Amino acid sequence: MNTRSKLTVHTLVFRSLLLAVACTLITACDQVSPPKENKNVEVKFKLNGESLLSAANLYAYSQLSETLNKAQELDSLITAFLHQPNPGSLEETQKAWVDTYQSYLTVDFFYAIPRFEKPQHHEDGDTYKILHEQLDSWPIEAGYVDYLPMYPLSGIINDLTLKMSSQDIISQHGFSDQRFASIGFHPMEFLLFGLNGQRSAKDFIPQENSIEIVDIDNKTHTTNNPQNEEVARENIEEEEELTNEANHTHKNDIELEPQNHNRRREFLRLLSAILVKDLRKLVDRWEPARGYYAKQWRQPQQAKNVQQIYQVSLNTLQEELLNKHIHPLLNEIELEDLRSPFSSNDSANMLAILQGINGLFHVENGFISELQYRQPEIAKEISSQFNRIIVETQGFPSNLTKQPLAKRIKIISPVQQSLMKLLESLYAGAEVLNLPLAALPVSTH
Repeated sequence: MNTRSKLTVHTLVFRSLLLAVACTLITACDQVSPPKENKNVEVKFKLNGESLLSAANLYAYSQLSETLNKAQELDSLITAFLHQPNPGSLEETQKAWVDTYQSYLTVDFFYAIPRFEKPQHHEDGDTYKILHEQLDSWPIEAGYVDYLPMYPLSGIINDLTLKMSSQDIISQHGFSDQRFASIGFHPMEFLLFGLNGQRSAKDFIPQENSIEIVDIDNKTHTTNNPQNEEVARENIEEEEELTNEANHTHKNDIELEPQNHNRRREFLRLLSAILVKDLRKLVDRWEPARGYYAKQWRQPQQAKNVQQIYQVSLNTLQEELLNKHIHPLLNEIELEDLRSPFSSNDSANMLAILQGINGLFHVENGFISELQYRQPEIAKEISSQFNRIIVETQGFPSNLTKQPLAKRIKIISPVQQSLMKLLESLYAGAEVLNLPLAALPVSTH
């Protein structure tokens, strides 16, 4: 009896000790587990800045490399066209220009992302901003480049005081007005397409002038030099006399044919060479392994760079598409200051810009990938809105800019509303990614 009691007591004590130890362990686990869980959540939702920057870098490099390849093809076609100018080779060259420019527009907005430039770029005058201005300065003054119907001796091509060399025509770029573009896509566009797309291949046939023009090409065209003021005045008076003579001839129903064919041919060659050179500089700087801009993005301030890419993308939708393209089309009876008035290609320009930003967001390991990881519904909404706008823009008629205002409003208004909704969704996406952006600049109601 005593033995059984002792066993029972020992058993009860042993069980109590086991229960106490178990409770202690459970309590300890409860105290340790929450920090581990929080740590896992923090790692899971941390923005992968390195991956995003690498994806954006590769996208810029790939798109610019494609543009450079197209520009080199365009250069070859220009050489073939100048070898044998005819309507067929001109049309082929025009198509190549359109393809090259559309390719460039998909990545054009990267110039606006702030960056530190190498001092050498400033000394050489080829920072990203300067290269962008040389490549895509618009709108331009066509008469600054070549002849116009009422001014048959206007433009750089007919200015025999200016040597036809790369250095000289670059020096004339934006000389006294932003519209005075002498290099880049748009002076080349005017040379290839002409006013209202009426360029004739005959303008590039190598031939001498049909009227007597004093050639003083051996004199350097210098500005702001007092010693040359008298010569400059004489040149201006001489040009005015020739222009008056040409206008008088025009009034007498005898049209003055385009002059300076050889200078026009050389100018086109130089424009193409400069274009290829500028694009190659950008490709080299975005080269992922050794490029200067690529190296800049591998610096510690990654989060700031990611935010800037996102912000510039939204700014492009707002400032380029809504303000500079869509707003004039919805409000101006007589359209002025179009981006591609000579090739009538503004509808395709808008599409290329949209596709470029859409491509950046949907690139592998890009912003949409990060959003899908956090809030898939927002990622799906943004993708759907991009697709809808692209389809709507693809439906624009090629002669959109020729349509009357009322018809333009009917065609474009739905795209305007869709773009504003897309901007709202993109701002919501930035909040999910914890990227601080400037306030939404447009009403979405």
